[in-house]
Amino acid sequence: MKNGSELKEQIMSIRDNDWKLPEDTNSNELALEAMSQIGSTDSELRDELILELIYKMIVEKDLTDKEVKGLMELALSEEHLFYNIGLKEDDSVFNRAFTVLLIRGMLYRHNQSEDKLFTEEEIKRICSELIRYVREEKDVRGYVEGKGWGHSAAHTGDALREIALCQEIKDYQLLEILRAIKEKICISYYTYINNEDERLVSAVINIIQRKIIREEDVINWIRSFEDMGKTGEYPKDHYLISNHKNFLAALYFRLSRRNEAKAFLDTIEEVLCNTASPYFK
Repeated sequence: MKNGSELKEQIMSIRDNDWKLPEDTNSNELALEAMSQIGSTDSELRDELILELIYKMIVEKDLTDKEVKGLMELALSEEHLFYNIGLKEDDSVFNRAFTVLLIRGMLYRHNQSEDKLFTEEEIKRICSELIRYVREEKDVRGYVEGKGWGHSAAHTGDALREIALCQEIKDYQLLEILRAIKEKICISYYTYINNEDERLVSAVINIIQRKIIREEDVINWIRSFEDMGKTGEYPKDHYLISNHKNFLAALYFRLSRRNEAKAFLDTIEEVLCNTASPYFK
């Protein structure tokens, strides 16, 4: 097993050769070795090298279907997606947050393949585990000084955006994803400042554009933001209101640009009006 410096040197060599793997490379062994260090606090190694390498190997089929399915099992384990889950301001977030992006890559390969990579039951399980992750992840820092991007909420939005496109996911699971997104937005311990809201909105757009959820259910979900769970404490409620307002505003303009149902826009306006401070009405 290589240390961080040795792995970095190896992947840099591959990158400098236009990401072409040497002929004698065992792709699966390399992917697993890189995966073991995806939680590195070296942002260059984690973000620009390991993530890029494994993602490329997944989507460009340097790994077989069986190897990708094995990688998914590893990603969903306590070693990665749920490693030290629940801790805040802890370096373990890098492991979890960058594992989420690899899950997105595997889902992308599934969606782009004529012969689907995962069975319907496997996709439903992956969806359930992602929703569990959304609810249990508490470290939502964006950029961490000296260590680079954590960005777990944004990365989660990317994965949810992809799984929303899986035809195996039915209306009831899409509604559960929407409820989990609302929970992730309505937090009072952090203010999102790194476009996390926009990345989560992208998942909502894909859910709506599947056209399998009733318009009434989407409207009821938007209305649910009237109950944002205020704490009665400052600055917690300030963080909460900012997240709430910014997400709904981002959703409004994205829906408007796509000419989605006017009822959605009217409901967002109504919710924002009902929850805004009297000073801003």
